[in-house]
Amino acid sequence: MADDALWYEAALLVGLTNALNVVADSPLETLEPVRPDAPAQAVFAEIRAFYDCAEVPVAFRRVAADPGYLADLWGATRRVFADNRLTRRHKEALAFAVSVTTRSPFGTTFHLGEMRRLGVGERGVMEVLGVTQMFSSYTKIADTLQLEPDMDGIAAEDRSPAPGGAPPPPRTRSPEAP
Repeated sequence: MADDALWYEAALLVGLTNALNVVADSPLETLEPVRPDAPAQAVFAEIRAFYDCAEVPVAFRRVAADPGYLADLWGATRRVFADNRLTRRHKEALAFAVSVTTRSPFGTTFHLGEMRRLGVGERGVMEVLGVTQMFSSYTKIADTLQLEPDMDGIAAEDRSPAPGGAPPPPRTRSPEAP
């Protein structure tokens, strides 16, 4: 599992980015409280410091009516976006790619702003966008053509279980069409 730590870190970032985008892009304006209570204000102060911003991102404002949920969501976000095996700049680039791919207005704007704040220039942004476009295009082509993976023989299959789970069932190949 230690060899896969980078991939688990990236996967957690992708999942959390998607979760924040879902909350932020929700059309339910009633989720945003007018006056967050004292515990929410304390979390808001941490968020402002982490992002070096005056306004708390909408995803956190929307869940602030439930201080426990806000604290848990912020704790997970802070952990996921902190430097680890992947730097914060890399994580923001990945979050931007996820947001572009899922067409999240909040996430695209927010993570682009974070990339720029963390020093990613126009060429860097265009590189992330180009790679995102390339992989998204290839995935759409493969989906449209209903292609099956053909890389089974390149490396041995890792049958070790994911953390906390049982190993997946063996994959079966679809029969070849005549």
